[in-house]
Amino acid sequence: MPRERPFYAKYPFMVSLDEYLLHAYGTRLSLNDLLDLQDLKEQGLMRIKSALGRGSYTVSFDEDQEVISFYLALILASAVDPWALHKYADVEAKRAVSFMLGDKDRVISVIAEKLGVELEYFGSESNICGHRVVVGVEKRTGKEVIECYPFRVTIPTYLRLTESLASDPKWKLVNRCVIRGYVYLNKRDAARLLESAIKSRIAELAMELVSTTSIDSERIMPEVNELRELVRSVRGFLTSEKDKFMEELRGQIVEEFFPPCITEIMNALLKGEHLSHHQRFALATFLLNIGADVDYVLNLMRNLPDFNERIARYQVEHLAGQRGSRKKYSMYSCEKMKTLGMCVADCGVKNPIQYYWRQLRASRKAGGGKTISSHTQG
Repeated sequence: MPRERPFYAKYPFMVSLDEYLLHAYGTRLSLNDLLDLQDLKEQGLMRIKSALGRGSYTVSFDEDQEVISFYLALILASAVDPWALHKYADVEAKRAVSFMLGDKDRVISVIAEKLGVELEYFGSESNICGHRVVVGVEKRTGKEVIECYPFRVTIPTYLRLTESLASDPKWKLVNRCVIRGYVYLNKRDAARLLESAIKSRIAELAMELVSTTSIDSERIMPEVNELRELVRSVRGFLTSEKDKFMEELRGQIVEEFFPPCITEIMNALLKGEHLSHHQRFALATFLLNIGADVDYVLNLMRNLPDFNERIARYQVEHLAGQRGSRKKYSMYSCEKMKTLGMCVADCGVKNPIQYYWRQLRASRKAGGGKTISSHTQG
């Protein structure tokens, strides 16, 4: 029988550091004391590095190591950059989901309760399937094909938990099993719904640590500096440097670095072909978010067969946050582009803008010339 990892080794966010140390050692050690444990600090460092895409991290069978290194990683990530903390929380949440899929169903309901999510588990040892739904019949054997739904949530709870998943048709309410105000879920989907709640929990734990603990910054400065350089390498800039970074690149619209999906839309536009509403939105928001101004976008849109200066200017200024709600619109994610049928290649990114910044940064690092697009601004 394979060895089972301890519960808190898999789900360290389920217990506070003080609570764990008091239970395990009968005392409350300060974080500064824990930061003197170099092996555990290194383990925390590796947790963050793997989250930033530099190396891998495998959860051990040592519960003490996993819980303490998790919290040391929270301290480090909080001191490095908000973006690094977000990435770290995201990876830890996804890891927890993968563990939940291998655990007993009851574990999911225990975690949901701790997170304050009203996820009802109504399976049992005698009925692990929960709510049974016949979804078809096997042609060869004539046996019914059963879908098991051992979990359910109310419709308002479901809509709240799936807010970030709304672009995926799978999660739309019309595609779910809904009975008398409840959405019924299989184990995989129930675990996936908890991912965002886990991320929020980890962010809350980080805030609590920072606000209630006095850390000797000198004890973590080497690790913090190393991680800041890693963030610059991966992202190009720290959050505190974003405005300066964007200002340096503003106006450098390098078309050779456009992602394939945007290049395809651009090619169609420059041929004078008609673009759909979603194509126009994707192109305009992409350009505005990489630093193009309204006139730059309008000059491109003049290639449209139905171009109207007054209407187009109003629409682009609205997307740029210069009209209406004054909110600058974000570019579609790659997932949304796929849903809309506008994704044409697997680029290994989550957003087309991320692809552009990566290509531009790589060129700058390699000492490449700043090849400005022929469609210059101004």
